[in-house]
Parts: sequence; structure tokens; C-alpha cells
Amino acid sequence: MKQTVYRGVEYQEALRVVRAQRYERAERRQFTNGASAKAVFGSGVYLVSNPVVAAQYAICHAETIGDKAAVLQQQVALPGLFCLDERFGENELRSEALRHRHGADELARRAAGLAHEEWLEWTGDEVRVYLLACGYRGIRYWISPELTYYVCYEPDAQIEDISLLSVLEV
Repeated sequence: MKQTVYRGVEYQEALRVVRAQRYERAERRQFTNGASAKAVFGSGVYLVSNPVVAAQYAICHAETIGDKAAVLQQQVALPGLFCLDERFGENELRSEALRHRHGADELARRAAGLAHEEWLEWTGDEVRVYLLACGYRGIRYWISPELTYYVCYEPDAQIEDISLLSVLEV
């Protein structure tokens, strides 16, 4: 089973991705406007179900290098994705992953020694390691009827048919 999803990037990257039919980088990135793409579930390709949300990400990416923005459309394979929703979300998954891999004392020491952004980055990597060890290939995170996030830990095997949906002047 597959789902049509979207990702926002700068235009030149979009051209390379469509030509290669694969992504060049994972999500973690700082933008010039102060925003950042946080990989709260670890390194992977982050996609969304809503092209308008993807366009917002695209604009942030484009502003970083002074390029046009682009929204890419693709198909993502759904089998093997861990499902999150309003009943079991990001915080519950993070807690489960950390408890599985670390003791309470170790977690308290790490939390005290890391800045908030560093903590999010470390815990995201821990979530990724945990899910892969449990046999999952990524995440499907239902936020609302209008928005679902997808995280692909094996993007080359999970994403196909990448095409340029739209180009936006920034």
C-alpha cells in the first residue's frame, strides 16, 4: 500500500532529486529566518500529507540559499511504519524508546548535561535506533484530518515516483 505525500525543498535541490529519484539529505537543518527543521524522530526523510504545509517548508529551505521554493510529490510505502496519533504520540514514543534503552539515572544525567536542542536531537536519534531495532522502517504520525507526517528511515526503499508539483517565487 502506498500514499501520495509531499516535501518542500529549494528549487535546485528539487531538480536534482527528481532527476536522481532519491533525496540528498535528511531533515535536520537551520534556516536563515531563525526557524529550523527538527528531526524529532531522528535522521530520516520527513514528508507530509498536505502540499500547503510542504510549501511552507519549501519557503524556509529556499530562503536559506536565496533560491525558488519547490514542492515535490511522491509515493511512500506504508508497510513497516510505526503509527502515532492523539492517543500515542511523540512524547509517549520518546519515553518508551528511552526507557527501553536507558536507566532513569543515566537519563537524568544526560538531560542535565544537554541543552534543549541537543536533548531533542539525541532523543530523536534514540527513537530512530529503537524503532529500527523493533523492525520498523519509519513513522506515520496522524496529527489531524488535514495533516499526517511520515518519516522514512530507509528512503531509497520507501519513496518512489518523485515529481515536481509546484515552484514558488520567494
